[in-house]
Amino acid sequence: MRKTTWKKVTALVMAGAVSASLFGCMPTADNQKTEATTTAAAGAEAETVESTESSEPAAAAGLEINTTDPITLRMNWWGGDSRHQATLDGIKAFEAKYPNIKVEAEYESFTGHEEKVALALKSGSAADVLQLNMDWVFNYSPDGSMFVDLNTVSDIIDLSAYDQSDIDYYTTNGVLQALPASNTGRVFFWNTTRLADVGVEIPTTLDELYAVGEAFAAYEDGTYYPMILNELDRMTLMVYYLQCVYGKPWVENYELQYSLEEFQEGLEWLSLLEEKHVVPTLEVLAGDGSELVDTNQRWIDGHYAGMYIWDSNLNKFKSAAPGFEFAVGDYIKMGEYHGGMTKASMVFSIPKTSEHPAEAAALIQFLFGEEEGAQLLGDSRGIPANKNGLAALDLTGSLIAEANTKVMEWSVFKFDPVFERSALKNPDGTYFMGLQLLSYGQDDAAGVAEYMVGDIKKQLDLAK
Repeated sequence: MRKTTWKKVTALVMAGAVSASLFGCMPTADNQKTEATTTAAAGAEAETVESTESSEPAAAAGLEINTTDPITLRMNWWGGDSRHQATLDGIKAFEAKYPNIKVEAEYESFTGHEEKVALALKSGSAADVLQLNMDWVFNYSPDGSMFVDLNTVSDIIDLSAYDQSDIDYYTTNGVLQALPASNTGRVFFWNTTRLADVGVEIPTTLDELYAVGEAFAAYEDGTYYPMILNELDRMTLMVYYLQCVYGKPWVENYELQYSLEEFQEGLEWLSLLEEKHVVPTLEVLAGDGSELVDTNQRWIDGHYAGMYIWDSNLNKFKSAAPGFEFAVGDYIKMGEYHGGMTKASMVFSIPKTSEHPAEAAALIQFLFGEEEGAQLLGDSRGIPANKNGLAALDLTGSLIAEANTKVMEWSVFKFDPVFERSALKNPDGTYFMGLQLLSYGQDDAAGVAEYMVGDIKKQLDLAK
């Protein structure tokens, strides 16, 4: 890889990373299917995460919820406006049930959130209830020492409402460190109003997708595109494409299952999407002036008509573009196999630094396992992994429920926890660096593949 190119693009990406950290870390003020579906996407198989589980989980510690003394809890999460409001409503109802407990809400967008959480955990100042990404649990606490063993509060949190595979997955050295809010995968999400304007239908094959790109290139002034894909979206869609073509898991037993040549093939396909006007270049996206799709004016006004996005996030992007109709498309056939991966959309943990673990456990149980809390949260975090929470919801007409059903019926692979490591997916990480080099024309697919495969294998080796 050419040194001058690397320095130029590194500077470009790092500038974006600094900007993201500054804007993404600003907290918002406090005042402001079936059981099979629940279990199918518990994350990777238990063997994917190295853990040593005791033969018997720890017994409940007999902690009691304090219902008399004034207590203040802090709850931290990320999301869009719909998730924020649903969670605030749930917190208000929890405070009504426990009048002596006040919950301080800390929430923001995803950009910069991980850095803030990591710093808080390191300094011992983390909130009592933390929403975490799947892989963060193992990054922050590889030995099970950072978070409260939720087995010890099992007389407050009903663990029987979670599938055993979820419990096993998040158990490290006998410590149940987290519980999933929901299980999720990516789907193709389309602005059907704009597709109709262009005179095309939702694509279901690669040839149809390319034809849609050509139609958009000829529409209006040629600045409209069928899809918007940032760097991480491109990486996950590339994996989807390769899995459709080759029918292999991305990673197995901490070993990348795709050769350098196959990886290069995937990168060349991403470049083909740009050539066929299916997606804008990353330079075009940078010129939009917004790092978040839901605040990008060209998503809001329909210049971009589709995404490959988590089923749990659909409402955020639909709400950001009022005046348009949206639909979840069928999975695009890109080969002889099914591609795509499933995982826990997010999990909740209680740091050991919490002075109120019983009350924090009560908040988790109320929001996800009790009828009132579950109904207030609805599908704002996807389709609940908690069976009691799921049973409390009427998901008739839910866009997210429709999408989640498609995910679970189609997807056969699981995410490995390394895929979303910060060193790979952050704005200064390998995916961003490599895909920017490719899209900006600063290096070819062969050079970028060599760089990215090397970094991915390094992270897999570190996780062994």
